[in-house]
Amino acid sequence: MSQEEKKEEKTLNKDAKEFIPTKNRVPQKLNFNLEAEAYKPKPPKEKIEYVEADDDDEDNDEQVKEQIDMMMRDEIENEVMDELANQGKLENDSEDSIDEDKWLPKYKDCECCHGFVYKCKGDACSALGQCYCKMKDDVDDEDHNENQENQEKDKN
Repeated sequence: MSQEEKKEEKTLNKDAKEFIPTKNRVPQKLNFNLEAEAYKPKPPKEKIEYVEADDDDEDNDEQVKEQIDMMMRDEIENEVMDELANQGKLENDSEDSIDEDKWLPKYKDCECCHGFVYKCKGDACSALGQCYCKMKDDVDDEDHNENQENQEKDKN
């Protein structure tokens, strides 16, 4: 049946006051069976057998309890260490996001970052964690400080 044939079969009642769907209609009154018997679960198919514990089993039970306690301590310790590591990451992330928003006027003329040295999108800069222009200045400052320290040592 094509769509055109389906359209032709449908007729609208233009005089109807409201739309009443014919499918999935909920009855006005729900009937409950109030005289039904209470639910009784079926007994299990397999019968559970319990075994009496011997005196030798008490030693094994203590060993098992000790092993379980050790496993629980290890698990708790691992969870605590993971939680501490996650907190450290969150703290570092918040510090990084503060740095990313900084604009340094010294580097405003850089064609790569335009002064936002921690938001630089260059491939090399992304690997460095900051723009190349800032990294270069940092390295130059370190070299300059080392040269000054060496000169002071030579004078003494």
